[in-house]
Amino acid sequence: MHAQFLGSARRFGRELRSLWSCERGSVAPLVGVAMITLVGAVGVAVDVGRGQVAQSKLQASLDSAGLAAGAMVGQTLDSADLKPEAEKYLNANFNGATIEATITSFNLELSDDNSLVTLDATATLPTTFMRIFGETSMQVSARSEITRETKGLEVSLVLDVTGSMDDAVGGSPWDSTKKIAALRTAAKDLIGILFGSNSQVDDLWVGIVPFSQSVNIGTERTDWLEDYADRAAEDNCIGPDSHANWVHSHYSGEPAMDYCPTNGGHVSTRTNPHTLVNDWMYSSKPGWYFQHAWNGCVMERWENDRDITDDPPSVQKWDTYFVPDTNTDTPSPPGNSSNWMGHQSGNSFVNASNDMWANRGCPPMPITTLTNVKQDLIDAVDDLVNPRGNTHINVGAVWGWRLISPQWRGDWGGVMDANSLPLDYEEKLSQKAVILMTDGENTMSDSIFTAYGYLYQGHLGTTTSTTTAKASLNAKTTAVCNAMKAQGILIYTIVFGNGSTTTAKNLMKACASEEDFYFFSPSQGALASAFKAIGDSLSKLRVSK
Repeated sequence: MHAQFLGSARRFGRELRSLWSCERGSVAPLVGVAMITLVGAVGVAVDVGRGQVAQSKLQASLDSAGLAAGAMVGQTLDSADLKPEAEKYLNANFNGATIEATITSFNLELSDDNSLVTLDATATLPTTFMRIFGETSMQVSARSEITRETKGLEVSLVLDVTGSMDDAVGGSPWDSTKKIAALRTAAKDLIGILFGSNSQVDDLWVGIVPFSQSVNIGTERTDWLEDYADRAAEDNCIGPDSHANWVHSHYSGEPAMDYCPTNGGHVSTRTNPHTLVNDWMYSSKPGWYFQHAWNGCVMERWENDRDITDDPPSVQKWDTYFVPDTNTDTPSPPGNSSNWMGHQSGNSFVNASNDMWANRGCPPMPITTLTNVKQDLIDAVDDLVNPRGNTHINVGAVWGWRLISPQWRGDWGGVMDANSLPLDYEEKLSQKAVILMTDGENTMSDSIFTAYGYLYQGHLGTTTSTTTAKASLNAKTTAVCNAMKAQGILIYTIVFGNGSTTTAKNLMKACASEEDFYFFSPSQGALASAFKAIGDSLSKLRVSK
């Protein structure tokens, strides 16, 4: 092919020389015109080629910007806000040393249902040979349409509400913000990213699981309890009628407290003296009441290791979390109300320093089941107050799993049952995720009643060693995380606070699905950044193309 090209070139040269040497007057002008035309054609071809390269690169860059915009729609639904973000991607991909062109116009439009992103762009580049004809620049254009196919998403937001969350965040001497307040702010930012400006989003389901040393399933779910009927069966509730019959210390002249305002059913068989389990225990001090009713927390099913499985109530039910009452556990008399373990003044429930009596360490806020209504989640986060109790991360993690496990379809009720939630793991256009946040490592003391009872009862493999008990809780946490990952559930983990231990960090790092899904957040700002990064990641996961 190379020899043929050289032969053709030589023949073309001979013919051109013969034309040029011809003495007939009409040939020379024709040769001149032919040369000009030939040079112009070559110049146009060169510039057209450059234009094609520029147009191709502009199209590719615009497509990339469109894909990025499609992924960001979950965060910024307004076209005016979305356009500058997409333009950053366009400029970053298009500009470079390989092409002399400048983007002169860019437009982005978002359809009303957010399913279609349309982009148009124009770029200008200088000409080379075409300058001979007075054309100093040329324009190329590109258009891109990105159809967003969104995946369904089920998110379980598992949040630490233990006693240490009432501490200041720290990080600086002047930062007195409490951890629980920082958590509320960051969690609402996450919800804002997922929902954008929408009040409700189809196929986006988010639930909240507050945890401490137990989890509150809600007082309406008595059918999940193994022992509720037995505990509420006794029908003999006679309160002490004189100071001599009281089981706690009192001061002279203190008015007698009625432990049972009425006789009848629904009486606790675990308390001394017996008290109503479905009512407030009140005193003769006007307006002051002890909340002694079962508050919604449950014991864990350590038998047969069902505390680390997603087995539903139909497989095994739970026992009520109800701290046994002893002489030392009874509240101080009304004369020292600051030590009361929980009281109600008027219509407002107030938590005193020693927490609620029979529900000591139980999170007051129950699980918020999956919802696609933004305001419901915001309200639930605002209710994260009065942190209390020890830390059992495994308990929060396993209930976070149960909230999105298809094994529990039909158990949670309400909106979840109406929408056949949770969906199957293998659902084609659905993704499940757990966000697990804690401010410390697992804890178990020798004198605190938790979802595993007291340490001396041996439900964590030891009757005396808190170190062994903590190691058992860590092993349970790892087992739950591994079981969720085996089902394809994405796990994001956050360790919050600059006082967090290496044990906590390593445990949460191993629990996360990927290294980038683990966040250490020593400050309020770092916590906010972690939740934002997770929100961004989940928003992008919802876009399949």
